[in-house]
Amino acid sequence: MAKRRVSLTCRKQRPVLTDMLPFEVPPTFSNRGYYLFLRDNSVEIEKDKLCWVCETTELDQAMRLIFGIKHNTEITAEVVSEWGKSKTRRSVPISKCQMATIPFNFRVAHNLDGRTLSIVHPRNQVAVANFYATHSALIMYHTSISEFSIRRPVSVSRYAYFKDKLHEERIDTAAGVEEEDREYEQLGSYFVYQKYRNIHRFFESYEYHLSEKKYDAMVQLDVSKCFDSIYTHSMPWAVLGKGQTKFKLEESKLTFGGRFDALMQNLNHKETNGIVIGPEFSRIFAEIILQSVDVELVSQLAARKKLIHKVDYEIFRYVDDFFVFYNEESTQLSVFEMLQEVLKSKKLSINTAKIKNYKKPIITEITVAKERVSTLLNEEIVAVCEEDTPDDPSLTPKRYISCKVNANRLIIRYKSAIKEADVSYSDLLNYTFAIAENKIEKLFEAYVSSDKSDRDRKCLSSALLAVMEFAFFTYSASPKVNHTIRLCRMIATSVDFLHAQIFPYDLKHLLFKYIHDNVMQQLEKNTMSSHREVESLYLLICLSHIGREYWLPNSVLLRHFLIEEDKDAGEYIRSAGFMSHFSITILLSYVKNKVRYTKLKAFVEVHIVAKLEYMKAHCPNDAETLIMLLDLVVCPYISTDTKDSIGMIFGLDAEGLASVRASNEYWFTAWGDKFNLGKELDAKRSREVY
Repeated sequence: MAKRRVSLTCRKQRPVLTDMLPFEVPPTFSNRGYYLFLRDNSVEIEKDKLCWVCETTELDQAMRLIFGIKHNTEITAEVVSEWGKSKTRRSVPISKCQMATIPFNFRVAHNLDGRTLSIVHPRNQVAVANFYATHSALIMYHTSISEFSIRRPVSVSRYAYFKDKLHEERIDTAAGVEEEDREYEQLGSYFVYQKYRNIHRFFESYEYHLSEKKYDAMVQLDVSKCFDSIYTHSMPWAVLGKGQTKFKLEESKLTFGGRFDALMQNLNHKETNGIVIGPEFSRIFAEIILQSVDVELVSQLAARKKLIHKVDYEIFRYVDDFFVFYNEESTQLSVFEMLQEVLKSKKLSINTAKIKNYKKPIITEITVAKERVSTLLNEEIVAVCEEDTPDDPSLTPKRYISCKVNANRLIIRYKSAIKEADVSYSDLLNYTFAIAENKIEKLFEAYVSSDKSDRDRKCLSSALLAVMEFAFFTYSASPKVNHTIRLCRMIATSVDFLHAQIFPYDLKHLLFKYIHDNVMQQLEKNTMSSHREVESLYLLICLSHIGREYWLPNSVLLRHFLIEEDKDAGEYIRSAGFMSHFSITILLSYVKNKVRYTKLKAFVEVHIVAKLEYMKAHCPNDAETLIMLLDLVVCPYISTDTKDSIGMIFGLDAEGLASVRASNEYWFTAWGDKFNLGKELDAKRSREVY
């Protein structure tokens, strides 16, 4: 299918859509609604003023709420001309907004202790977008000074390209929908990046093979807890030099580096040790600092060790991973010692536990494993549409799907490949699922080309069941968010396809029942915890996509969300503390207004009010507090009384609450018909780069 190229607009607000959220947020959560609010009302920061366009004061209530503008702060209004039309532009000095905030932190599975990811406060997202718009040229300059980096921004994205046929079929093409609204849904990032979308492409590149010809060995070095350890003040050090910054401290605050430093502190509760993890702009911040490390390393090695880059050694860096090619062991030792010294000056260090040494042939264990798994899946999952030519030329040839997948043999061979290559499931599962996704699409193509007979339907159903059996088996060994997204995408595309092709109930039931039982098993195995929350929420919302026959029993939901029933009082209680915004919104999206979950939903509504009362009193500038407020006042599944109670907590009367609701159809959580699971999972494709 040919690619389509679409021009991108609304550059000032676009970073809110592309560079603010971690990849791992649940499928119902995005910045799309908030982006539309900012775009439609021309909300931006300009010349130290927060500005928006509005003909009446109706929008002011929402702006005060979002940006922490006190009620006694005067909002200035002026008439401006734009494209020959007069508009009322309203503004307040940015100094009157509460810009020092606390991000909404959540944890996901990562290694042994998990990883904390962050969603920055909506008001800070606008500040980051303004920084991008103002300083994009400087960002690209300061990320271009090192010849080590193989993932860096090189230009601002001007076009989006699309060729996903399945996505196209899902998109609502009803008249009146603006093209740009649809195209933004899959936009990957604000900048265009060079050179490799992921590190494994580097391992398979000509550049890598050329270095292997030139050098005898390679060592892989990793910066220890890079994002957790970065000292924000090292940004002006990287740009201006440490001595210059300390000598002229006040002046440095007005520079590019000083402003970036202040921005990162504001959105992270004024922290200087560590930066938020997850958003793309954090990687850009780290990249600028690490580029200064690269430049200093080359200089110091030449001056003190007489080692010349691309002569005595060659280094490639992908984010915080260094790949050092060399011939002499003394060279490798010198590079290691000097890198440690330079990193220490930035308050960083090498993770000595992750050092990996390779001799010729310089090939990583993962590259070996990928080659074996690719061969294995291509041998074990083959789908073709064959033609049976009759003896009588007047008869129409029969076309049938030919595919046999032995799940048991596939699993055994896969385990052998993993074991022999000495890698973990986690190392290879993303790659494995990418191939499995492709194989499912090939199955669909073969079926569509066939006569679609009963035999063809049974063949496809059997093959899909075998692939799902393999997928759930491998997933259970490493249920991380990125693997969960891939698994859910396979489930969603299969469910959509069988429904669209009007498969008989008994054949659909075989697959749907298998998916239901395995999701149930995962939910019971991983009850709600700080490390497994998002993963299980993906599975839960994916399960709701199958149909009403597969709704979960009330008892399963209670157990999973750690809610207990007080038998004597006949009420639900949760002794494990408050549920997160993600758990609350996914649970509401699942139970909706279904009668069987009436009592559970009533408990959730009481729980919401109690949580917001606590958060308003203890952490009013927390991102989760505002996001919950905005999402829940437009939620179609909670009562008017509960919404009124939420408004009262934040000092909003009926008119104020109505004003906030009228400002936007939805904010961060897509409710009801605003949510399309297949489309949201497809939108994740363009962000699978890190």
